[in-house]
Amino acid sequence: MPDRNPPSTSSSPESESDVEDRSIAKLVVLSLTLVLAAAIGLWFFYSEDQESPVTEVHQAQAPHLDVDPQETPNVMEFREEARERGIIFTHCNGAQGQKLLPETMGSGAAFLDFDGDGDQDLMLVNSAPWGEEQRLSGPTQAFFVNVGGRFVDRTKEVGLALCFYGMGVTVGDYDGDGRPDLFVTAVGDNHLFRNVDGNRFEEVTDVAGVGGGDHWSTGAAFLDHDKDGDLDLFVLNYVVWSAKIDLAQDFSLGSLARAFGPPTAFAGEQPFFYENLGGGRFREIGESIGLHVTNAATKVAVGKSLALSLTDFNQDGHIDIVVANDTVRNFAFKNTGKGSFEEVGISLGLAFDENGNARGAMGMDTARFKNDSASAIAVGNFANEMTAFYVSDDPLDPLFIDEATAVGIGAPSRDSLSFGLLFFDGDLDGFSDLAVANGHVEPDISRVQASQSHAQAFDIFRNNKGRFQRLRGEDIEKKFVGRGLAAADIDGDGDIDLLATANGGRPRLFINNQQGGRSLRLDLRLEDGKRLPWGATVEISTEAGRQFRRLGVSGSYLSFSEQILTFGLGTMKVAHEVRITWPDGKVQSIRTLSAGFHRVVQGQ
Repeated sequence: MPDRNPPSTSSSPESESDVEDRSIAKLVVLSLTLVLAAAIGLWFFYSEDQESPVTEVHQAQAPHLDVDPQETPNVMEFREEARERGIIFTHCNGAQGQKLLPETMGSGAAFLDFDGDGDQDLMLVNSAPWGEEQRLSGPTQAFFVNVGGRFVDRTKEVGLALCFYGMGVTVGDYDGDGRPDLFVTAVGDNHLFRNVDGNRFEEVTDVAGVGGGDHWSTGAAFLDHDKDGDLDLFVLNYVVWSAKIDLAQDFSLGSLARAFGPPTAFAGEQPFFYENLGGGRFREIGESIGLHVTNAATKVAVGKSLALSLTDFNQDGHIDIVVANDTVRNFAFKNTGKGSFEEVGISLGLAFDENGNARGAMGMDTARFKNDSASAIAVGNFANEMTAFYVSDDPLDPLFIDEATAVGIGAPSRDSLSFGLLFFDGDLDGFSDLAVANGHVEPDISRVQASQSHAQAFDIFRNNKGRFQRLRGEDIEKKFVGRGLAAADIDGDGDIDLLATANGGRPRLFINNQQGGRSLRLDLRLEDGKRLPWGATVEISTEAGRQFRRLGVSGSYLSFSEQILTFGLGTMKVAHEVRITWPDGKVQSIRTLSAGFHRVVQGQ
């Protein structure tokens, strides 16, 4: 809209030559003011009926933060429609009363266009009973093909009717054939599934060498850390765990029966980093490239890792990794640009809370939430610990400060135990909102803490130019034991829908019914028109400022979101100054792109 407060151009009403004419001058000024006001009123009256010409918008200024979020009403509305849209699934956590720690931690989900038809299909990770005999006929992983916004179970047909204790999932085209492949983490061997012509998945774990053995793996991500053109694989491990170690300890809630044990009772684990050697094979090199963090005194692994997000926190053009650790300090791995990493979480301010304490970190994601140079890293934490919202205003020399309270997320999140967490523009106003899946780990927690419950409400925090306000709604406030969280436009209407998994229960599919906002959705491809440019970045100019997205950032908890980049345009019909930086460093500029879906091929 045009500026409603044009600067005044009137001069002083006093005459310097004749003081006696003061009253006459005042009358003249008053008359002129009334005429001017009438003219401005007419101008506003007519201009209100005219849409601002989008061709006049070139580069928006950084948004002003001094705004009360109550001034702008929420315009998002979500309806839960998992069953109505064909997602019939119940997560099996294997619980039989022993309260083994893995039973309360899973599981994840992933959106991907498996068959190349343009719709986002869905993988739901399942866990399993503990007995080997029970697994012979036990519940399997689940895969649903998207058919026009509804889902059809194709688990058996695609080759994923397998029973194992799954935890998380990530997606990437590791063999470069243009088809998205699946990597599923587990308690025990992990699994790599190659996409065969968009028709089925073939397990290639042993050939690839990425099984991992007898470990408890959690979050994972594909990335090209050395810019050699193929995707490597980073896999987090949680704690050194076995049923024997777990049952040997007396975990309880006071005088109540046995409870789930805390991660503090188990030793930490080092992650895996698999270098892609080509030909479908990998080799593990985590320690040699600086990804093992060891306690100098005890020589034991520090990390108890659950989630990660890929970012470039110092904007040097190399992908860095931030890791959420449960009850120990978080990690930030700076990419040296020489094929290795340096752990700098403490010096960046990301390791602890403001009092120097470690928190129970679960899920995490990154964004430029104010549409300027400031970066945010959000971390979902344990109950009675606020969701962390680390912000750095200096992209070249970053230092992160937890601004959760200042941005409006701190107090509302304190009572929640937050797992899946991701940024998305739910109302398409150009600012990244925050969605969080919550749920306690202890079913009996309300018996000892009246303020806590096992099932908890889903959270969506609307971003109003850098300040957040919790969204209300009947469906999102219905409680469940939330864990994984993934985002995609599953019905092709241009806005982002959300899928949250439930531990030991059915998933929730929150369909976005926002009205009025337009979006620009970009499907980026390399020069061959097939492969995704992992790590490519896009910046665009809109009324909301400079928006930024990166392809392949992973994030959330045990989950993976679609890799179509979505930018909210508000009421604008076009985006301006679309700037794409491809993985090889080449920059492609597009002056304008109309709202809607576009496939952009490098160099075209």
